[in-house]
Amino acid sequence: MGFLLIKILFLLGLAAVCGGLVAYWWFRRHYEDVTLDYARTREEWQGWRRAFEERLTARPAVDLQPVTQQVAAVQAAVADIRLPEPVNLAPLQVRLDELARRVGELRMPDLSATDQRLTGIEHALFPLQSRLDGLESAVRALRPQLEVSEVSPLPERLETSEAHPQSPASAQLAVREGSKNLLSHAVHGRPDDLTQIRGVAKVLEHTLHNVGVFYFWQIAEWSPQDVQYVESQLDSFQGRIERDNWVSQASDLATQPSASPRPEEH
Repeated sequence: MGFLLIKILFLLGLAAVCGGLVAYWWFRRHYEDVTLDYARTREEWQGWRRAFEERLTARPAVDLQPVTQQVAAVQAAVADIRLPEPVNLAPLQVRLDELARRVGELRMPDLSATDQRLTGIEHALFPLQSRLDGLESAVRALRPQLEVSEVSPLPERLETSEAHPQSPASAQLAVREGSKNLLSHAVHGRPDDLTQIRGVAKVLEHTLHNVGVFYFWQIAEWSPQDVQYVESQLDSFQGRIERDNWVSQASDLATQPSASPRPEEH
């Protein structure tokens, strides 16, 4: 047992000696002396620094006298500025606070009852407006047939008109000579909603009624002469018909089921 232990120790010692020899041999082959590289790099850095300092020394000195004078002038100008005395805004602030307090104490009256009464009055005026529109249409229908000498028996003619209403064919009166579909009033059923045409507002629709336009089929059949005539009647809406292409829009809207059909010619 002791002999075996001695052999193991001997082998371990021999392995350590061999490992040390191998390490010595490897370091001897691969060892590089970096001292020379460090010294060379340091000399290059010092040389570059000396050259840079020499270039800086060779540059002419900068004359800062003008800048110094300008700075001194600015400082003198600032020193000469005299700020006004601070304004006491305390009284104004007190008045503003008092005004804000009074505004906060205001209580708006309840106008709901007044609003309801105005709404009721407006609704009550609707039938009167309809009757006035009907009377206006009747007068417009009779106006082309009246001469100056026939103004006096106008009440009798109105009574005759109410007693014997005209047929749709006879009620279709042209507003201007040469037009086939400008009517004196809506005699072919309920007027179409002309505001469905892009660019036609409620005010413009009322103006078109005064001109004699009530239905989509009328606008769809307009000739260039009709367009020119209607344009002359729309003082505040010049160029609207062609710009918004009313004729094409009316042609499409006239095909809707809700649109009034064109009357048959007799």
